[in-house]
Amino acid sequence: MPKFLLGILIFLLPVLAFGQSSPASSTYQPATIIDVRPHQSPGGSDSDDALYEVSAEVGRAVYVVLTPSPSPSGAIRYAVGREVLVHVGEKTITWNDILGQSHEVPIISRTPVADTLTPQNQ
Repeated sequence: MPKFLLGILIFLLPVLAFGQSSPASSTYQPATIIDVRPHQSPGGSDSDDALYEVSAEVGRAVYVVLTPSPSPSGAIRYAVGREVLVHVGEKTITWNDILGQSHEVPIISRTPVADTLTPQNQ
């Protein structure tokens, strides 16, 4: 588990730096990762083809995307609480990795965030 979090940290810090310096950064917005789970595929579990369901809060919505295993080395890219810059499309979310390569992944669900403000009794 510590290697999991370390791999995520190592991946996401440079993503923030590169994402903010790109000329198209105005179309990107901050996202906070709120959950990461291995995707349960019905066809078996080959570690080379592992998929993850990553939930991220972007603005007033939570998106769940399906993303492949990060690398052959097994280093994981995602950590709960981490922020990344993303571009939200109609059916996909895109972000850049530490090498500046763009990754586009499918959105599998989109849920509005409910207001958490409650009226106070006076």
